[in-house]
Amino acid sequence: MPKGLRIYAIGDVHGCLKELKALISLIDADTRERPVRNREIVFLGDYVDRGPKNKGVIDYLIELEAGKRKTVFLRGNHDERLARFLSEPEKVGAGFLRWGGDTTMRDYGIIMKDGEGYSAVSKRFQRKFPKSHKAFLRRLKYSHEVGDYFFVHAGIRPGVPLAKQKPSDLMWIRDEFLPSKRQHPKVIVHGHTPVSNPAVHSNRIEVDTRCYDTGRLTAVVLEGSEKRFIQTPG
Repeated sequence: MPKGLRIYAIGDVHGCLKELKALISLIDADTRERPVRNREIVFLGDYVDRGPKNKGVIDYLIELEAGKRKTVFLRGNHDERLARFLSEPEKVGAGFLRWGGDTTMRDYGIIMKDGEGYSAVSKRFQRKFPKSHKAFLRRLKYSHEVGDYFFVHAGIRPGVPLAKQKPSDLMWIRDEFLPSKRQHPKVIVHGHTPVSNPAVHSNRIEVDTRCYDTGRLTAVVLEGSEKRFIQTPG
């Protein structure tokens, strides 16, 4: 990290509002105990689906964005699929509902009726979905680069320059990325693939600890050459 900068990078939230608020409190406490000139909180995406408080999570993230904390919000595959379900439901409806979208809709007051098509339920969902939430989804970035680190939701395609990575890989990749031992241009900080414990590898750092199942939401703390983790207890 550049001198005087500390980054807290938070893994997949998936509707875990209670844990998210607890982790932000832990991050604030950590900053008070270890003052630093500049601080940035990077969210690695997947704010919705599976967990219980999806609407509340987006409300809270918008509140953080408007506050005094410097924040960066990346786009996860679940966030992308939510946005696409609102605009092209027939293309993504099956996957959206299969991987937790039904939980997200329910939190906004929408339950799919027997025999109801994707387009019909999407129209009802659109009427309930706040404009501020649509604008938040549009603002999400695919990547963030600071110092020797490259922050994304899922990973990168090995061998492809960072500037030429496809958004689909940044949000979805697994099989080609996770086992790769290649030294990438920068250390990749990512979520997307759940792990029992966060881990530092030679070329990447993974921080998705499946909060919706475990209650453990994790942030990796990067400052200078130091790497450490902060986590809700679960």
